[in-house]
This record gives sequence, C-alpha cells and structure tokens, in this order.
Amino acid sequence: MRRIPRSCWFSLCTVLLVARGSLGEDRAWKSKPIAQWNEEDAKEVLADSPWVKHVTPQRLRDLSPDERRTGGNMEAGIGKGVGLAGIGLLGPLREAEALERAKAKPTPGPVVVRWESAPVRAAELRAGETAPATGDAYYAVVVYGIPLPSRWNLARELKTVAYLKRYRKKDLRPSRVEILRGVDGLATVVYLFRRSVEITRKDQRVEFVAQIDRLFLEQFFKVEEMSLLGKLEL
Repeated sequence: MRRIPRSCWFSLCTVLLVARGSLGEDRAWKSKPIAQWNEEDAKEVLADSPWVKHVTPQRLRDLSPDERRTGGNMEAGIGKGVGLAGIGLLGPLREAEALERAKAKPTPGPVVVRWESAPVRAAELRAGETAPATGDAYYAVVVYGIPLPSRWNLARELKTVAYLKRYRKKDLRPSRVEILRGVDGLATVVYLFRRSVEITRKDQRVEFVAQIDRLFLEQFFKVEEMSLLGKLEL
C-alpha cells in the first residue's frame, strides 16, 4: 500500500477546511432568525438561495400572420420589418442585408426569478431594495430585468401563458400579473397565485413556467429547501 506524503495530507486538509469554511459562510443566514440578519446575509439570500434563481430564457420564433390572426392578437410575436430594401427596391445586395437583419435575434441574457417569500422580502428591505407589492393572500413569483414590448393587453396575455406545475396535481394559474417598467427599458413582472391552493412539503418540487412575449422561462424550486429554522417559507 502506498503511503501518502505528509505534504499531500496537509494540502488536502487545507482544501477541506477552506471549503467547509466557505460553505459555512455561504449559509450563515440559515442558522439565524431574520431579525438578526445583517446586510451581508441579505445580499447572500438575494444572490443565491433556494428562493432565488438565475434563468436564461429561451427565445421562441416569431409568429406568422396566420398564427397571429388565429390567436386573436395581430401584435403578438411580430418580427423586425424588412423595409423597402427587403422587398428588393434597392437592389439584391441591400435586400439580402435587410433580410439578414430581420432574422437576427439577440441572445437573451439571464434574468432573476425570485419566489417572494417572507425571507426574501426581509432581505430586500435589509439590502435597501424596493420590492414590488404582493400581498399576504398570494404566492408571488417575480421575474426581474426582462425586456418587454408595450402592448395594452400584455399583462392579460402573460397571465394566460404562466403556471406553477406540481407532480400529479392540477397546474396553478396566476390570479393576477402586474408589470412594472423601469427607466432602463427592462421590466419586472409579478405573478400572483392564490394561497387558497396550498403548497406543502409533500409537493417536493414546484416548477414555474412562463412565456414573456417571445421568451420562454422554466425554473423549478425545491419546496423542502425553501424553509428557515424548520419553518416552510413560501
């Protein structure tokens, strides 16, 4: 049997101690009541915790005129126009360039999805963030920093294409959807689900599914992990 040199044991122990220390620091807030959280705890909860996810949406293709007409909304899923160049009036080269620009789709960046539980609300307050109003009668899932077009019926649209999915149970649809627009052109979308349909530890996992204009989001939350000091916090 080969002996491991003492220097290797020392290096291995150092790595384990550092890792254990980092893990303890990462989870320090889990062993304290919310009233004892400091600003660092709050920022850790908002950056990486069971209630907070970072999701990269999938871009869906644009809808054809027939699909928009069938759906009853001629403004939904419209791609970029090609202009005069795209119909060949300015020559074949300009036409090809216009068509290429119309097909180009920027890669969507990641967005933050938060299950707005009591710990998350407290962390937002302690970190100095302005949180959207949700109310105690609802489970609230909020998508932060997503681009949105301006359409009068968009909130109603978003309400029909979102749900919470649970294993072998009926999907839970939002009662309301609210849109808060920022000065940077990005929006916060608030999904409110009535608490009259109870989510418990037995559900194990809840999946949030939504389509926001032509972006599709899908993210699961582990129910058991969304607890603090033994109490489920949803």
